[in-house]
Amino acid sequence: MTKRPCPSMCLLAAIGLLAQRLVLVLMWLINSSFVLQPFSGTSVPNPVLPVLGLLFLPTTTLGYCWAVTSFGGVSSFSGLLVVLIGVIIDFGLIGNGRGAVRR
Repeated sequence: MTKRPCPSMCLLAAIGLLAQRLVLVLMWLINSSFVLQPFSGTSVPNPVLPVLGLLFLPTTTLGYCWAVTSFGGVSSFSGLLVVLIGVIIDFGLIGNGRGAVRR
Protein backbone atom coordinates (compact mmCIF):
# COMPACT_ATOMS: atom_id res chain seq x y z
CA MET A 1 0.00 0.00 0.00
CA THR A 2 1.45 3.36 -1.01
CA LYS A 3 0.87 6.58 0.82
CA ARG A 4 -0.61 9.47 -1.10
CA PRO A 5 0.88 12.90 -0.40
CA CYS A 6 -1.31 15.24 1.56
CA PRO A 7 -2.79 18.07 -0.58
CA SER A 8 -1.75 20.64 2.01
CA MET A 9 1.89 19.60 1.57
CA CYS A 10 1.61 20.24 -2.16
CA LEU A 11 0.22 23.69 -1.41
CA LEU A 12 3.06 24.34 1.05
CA ALA A 13 5.62 23.30 -1.58
CA ALA A 14 4.03 25.58 -4.19
CA ILE A 15 4.10 28.52 -1.77
CA GLY A 16 7.74 27.77 -1.00
CA LEU A 17 8.64 27.85 -4.69
CA LEU A 18 6.76 31.09 -5.34
CA ALA A 19 7.73 33.04 -2.20
CA GLN A 20 11.07 34.34 -3.49
CA ARG A 21 9.53 35.42 -6.76
CA LEU A 22 6.70 37.19 -4.96
CA VAL A 23 9.14 39.06 -2.71
CA LEU A 24 11.27 40.08 -5.69
CA VAL A 25 8.24 41.33 -7.66
CA LEU A 26 6.93 43.26 -4.65
CA MET A 27 10.34 44.85 -4.07
CA TRP A 28 10.46 45.78 -7.76
CA LEU A 29 7.02 47.42 -7.55
CA ILE A 30 7.60 49.19 -4.22
CA ASN A 31 11.24 50.25 -4.66
CA SER A 32 12.41 49.68 -8.23
CA SER A 33 15.89 51.06 -7.55
CA PHE A 34 16.51 48.15 -5.14
CA VAL A 35 16.20 45.72 -8.05
CA LEU A 36 17.41 47.80 -11.00
CA GLN A 37 20.38 49.67 -9.46
CA PRO A 38 22.62 46.59 -8.92
CA PHE A 39 22.39 45.74 -12.62
CA SER A 40 22.89 49.28 -13.95
CA GLY A 41 26.59 48.81 -14.77
CA THR A 42 26.10 45.86 -17.11
CA SER A 43 26.08 45.95 -20.90
CA VAL A 44 22.72 44.15 -21.02
CA PRO A 45 19.64 46.42 -21.03
CA ASN A 46 18.60 47.08 -17.44
CA PRO A 47 15.41 45.03 -16.89
CA VAL A 48 16.66 41.93 -18.75
CA LEU A 49 18.91 40.51 -16.01
CA PRO A 50 16.41 40.99 -13.17
CA VAL A 51 13.70 39.30 -15.25
CA LEU A 52 16.01 36.37 -16.04
CA GLY A 53 16.90 36.19 -12.37
CA LEU A 54 13.23 36.23 -11.46
CA LEU A 55 12.59 33.26 -13.75
CA PHE A 56 15.65 31.09 -13.12
CA LEU A 57 17.47 32.08 -9.88
CA PRO A 58 15.13 34.22 -7.76
CA THR A 59 16.87 33.75 -4.39
CA THR A 60 20.27 34.53 -5.88
CA THR A 61 18.89 37.64 -7.60
CA LEU A 62 17.26 38.81 -4.37
CA GLY A 63 20.48 38.13 -2.47
CA TYR A 64 22.57 39.98 -5.04
CA CYS A 65 20.29 43.02 -4.90
CA TRP A 66 20.48 43.00 -1.10
CA ALA A 67 24.27 42.53 -1.14
CA VAL A 68 24.82 45.47 -3.49
CA THR A 69 22.41 47.71 -1.58
CA SER A 70 23.46 46.84 1.97
CA PHE A 71 27.02 45.52 1.84
CA GLY A 72 28.54 47.34 -1.14
CA GLY A 73 28.44 44.37 -3.48
CA VAL A 74 30.03 40.96 -3.55
CA SER A 75 33.49 42.36 -2.89
CA SER A 76 32.78 42.22 0.86
CA PHE A 77 32.61 38.91 2.71
CA SER A 78 29.04 39.55 3.88
CA GLY A 79 27.80 40.32 0.38
CA LEU A 80 29.52 37.27 -1.06
CA LEU A 81 28.07 35.08 1.69
CA VAL A 82 24.53 36.31 1.01
CA VAL A 83 24.87 35.57 -2.72
CA LEU A 84 26.40 32.13 -2.10
CA ILE A 85 23.56 31.21 0.25
CA GLY A 86 21.10 32.28 -2.47
CA VAL A 87 22.89 30.11 -5.04
CA ILE A 88 22.79 27.09 -2.72
CA ILE A 89 19.09 27.59 -2.04
CA ASP A 90 18.29 28.01 -5.75
CA PHE A 91 20.23 24.92 -6.79
CA GLY A 92 18.49 22.99 -4.03
CA LEU A 93 15.12 24.10 -5.40
CA ILE A 94 16.13 23.25 -8.95
CA GLY A 95 17.43 19.82 -7.94
CA ASN A 96 14.08 18.94 -6.32
CA GLY A 97 15.71 16.68 -3.74
CA ARG A 98 16.92 14.10 -6.25
CA GLY A 99 19.44 12.79 -3.73
CA ALA A 100 16.57 11.67 -1.51
CA VAL A 101 15.07 9.61 -4.35
CA ARG A 102 18.24 7.54 -4.78
CA ARG A 103 18.22 6.36 -1.18
